[in-house]
Amino acid sequence: MDPRKLFLIIKREYMTRIRSRVFIISTILAPVIILAIIFVPILMTSYDSGQTYQIAIVDHTGQVAQRLVKMNGARYLAMDNTSVDSLKKMVVKGSITGYIVITQDILDGKSNPELVSSGSGGISLMSDVQSNLQTAIRDALLSRIDVNSDIRQIINRHINLQTSKLTEGGQEKQDTTILFIVGYIMAFAIYTAMFTYGGIIMRGVLEEKTSRIIEIMASSAKPIELLIGKVIGVGLVGATQFVIWALLISSAATFGAPFIMQLVGSGSQAHAASAAASSFSVPSIPPSLWIYFILFFILGYLMYGALFAAVGSAADSETDIQQLMFPIILPIIIPIMLLGAVASNPDSTTAIVTSMIPLFSPILMIARLAITEVPLWQSLSSIVLMLLTFWLFMWLSSRIYRVGILMYGKKPSFKELARWIRYR
Repeated sequence: MDPRKLFLIIKREYMTRIRSRVFIISTILAPVIILAIIFVPILMTSYDSGQTYQIAIVDHTGQVAQRLVKMNGARYLAMDNTSVDSLKKMVVKGSITGYIVITQDILDGKSNPELVSSGSGGISLMSDVQSNLQTAIRDALLSRIDVNSDIRQIINRHINLQTSKLTEGGQEKQDTTILFIVGYIMAFAIYTAMFTYGGIIMRGVLEEKTSRIIEIMASSAKPIELLIGKVIGVGLVGATQFVIWALLISSAATFGAPFIMQLVGSGSQAHAASAAASSFSVPSIPPSLWIYFILFFILGYLMYGALFAAVGSAADSETDIQQLMFPIILPIIIPIMLLGAVASNPDSTTAIVTSMIPLFSPILMIARLAITEVPLWQSLSSIVLMLLTFWLFMWLSSRIYRVGILMYGKKPSFKELARWIRYR
C-alpha cells in the first residue's frame, strides 16, 4: 500500500465533500433545527401562558370558588348567582372560556366536577384546572375538619428526588438523570453517524462507478487504497461536522438558554426564570467519557463504513442498494431497540452481553459507560473486539470492492458476493 496515494485519496474525498454546498448547508441547518426543537416549544409555551382563559365557578357550597380565585384571579371568576343557561350563552359568545358548577355531592365525593368549555386551552388548560380543583377541594375538606396549618403544610409538601452517582473511588458525580440523558444522546449520535456517513460512502462509490470515474482511479491506485481512502476521507468530513455542531450547540446552550429563560418569564414567573437562568449550566461530562465516545464513534463508523462501501461497489442502482442493505441496517437498528432496556438496567446480564457484541457495542457500550461504572475489562474487551471486527469487515469489503467497482450490468446476489470474496 502506497502511503502517498492513500493520502491523496483521503485528501480528495475530504476536500471535495467539505467544499460542497450540501456540507455547508447541512452543517448550518442541523444545529438550527436542534436548537429550534429545544427552544421553540419553550417560547410557544411562554406565549400561550400569556393568554387568559377565564373559567366561571358557580359554587353552591361557598367553600371552593374563593380558593380558586385566590390561586389564579385572572383565570377563575366566582359567579354564584348566574344560571347555567346564562353561562352557556357566555361560553358561546366567547365572554368566558368555560364554567364549572360545584355542588355538595362533589365535596362529599359522590360525583365529579365537570368543565363545560368552548375547547380553547386544550389539554394544558384541563390539566391545570383539574390540579387547581383538587387542591381547592382538599383545602376545603381540611378546613371542614379544622386541620391546623402545620398538618396542611405536611400534606401539601412535594418531594423532589435528587440523584448522584458514587464512583469506586468514593467520588460523587452529577445527577444520574443527566448522565442517563447524556448516554442516550451519545448513543443516538453514533447511530446517526453510522447511518448518515455510511450512506454517503455507499452512494459516493455508486456514483463513481456509474459515471466510470472509478475506472480511472482504479488504474492509478489499488482497490484497497481506494476503499480505505474513501472510508477515512468521509470519516474526517463527519468528524469535522460533528466538531462544528458541538461548538455551535454548546455555545448556543450556554449563552442562549439563560436569555430565553429570562425572556419567557413574566410577573411571578420572571423570578423563577431568573433564578433558573442564573443556576443554568451545561452538564459536565468526564474526560474519560469523551475519550470513549470518540473511540466508539470512530470504530463504529469504520466497521459499518467498510460494509457500506462494499454495498455501493456491488450495486448498479438504488434498487440494488435497497436489496443489499438489509444485512447492514439490521445490526444498527437492533441496538437502538435494546437501548431503553440497557439504559434502564445497565448492569444486567442482557446489557453486559449485548454491549460486548462488536456490531452493537458502539451504541450500547457508550450508553452504559455514561450511566454506570463499567468494569475496565469490559470496555477494553469491546474495543478490541471492534478492532478485530473492523479488520475482518475491511478484508471482506476489499474482496467485494475490487470486483464490484468494475462489474456492470449484473444484479449481484449474496451468493455472488460470497463468490467474489473467494476470488484470488
